[in-house]
Amino acid sequence: MKTLLRLAFIIVIGVLVYNYFFGTAEEKAGSEKVFQQVKEVGKSIGDLIKKEKQNFADGKYDKAFDKIGNLYDQAKEKLGDNKDDQESFDRLEKQKLELEEEKEMLERELQKEDPDEEIIKRNETLDEELNDLSRDFGALLKKLMTREKE
Repeated sequence: MKTLLRLAFIIVIGVLVYNYFFGTAEEKAGSEKVFQQVKEVGKSIGDLIKKEKQNFADGKYDKAFDKIGNLYDQAKEKLGDNKDDQESFDRLEKQKLELEEEKEMLERELQKEDPDEEIIKRNETLDEELNDLSRDFGALLKKLMTREKE
């Protein structure tokens, strides 16, 4: 399947280049328009990468990890002998460590001269996962505090 897609891509590029140099005036204009659009997409991707690099430099995820760290510490203090609570806490702790590793990997990848587009997509999902983890830690803490009052 990949080979077929690559072949199709090469054929499309070949037709565009041929039309650009040897086609009619209409075909040349169409090829020029496609090349301009590709150029604009390339610039947009470059701008997005620069923005994400700046967000990391500004500590985009530091606040989220600080919040999760505070919730983590509070939940750990309130954690009792309940096996279910301990399992939930351990699962969330493991997820927290995985997200911290992911953040460090993303920082390293964004420092490279030409980061991959997949890194940008992964960056967006990391944000969602951090919000989910924060919400889950908050729910566990609320549950522990309710149990403590009983």
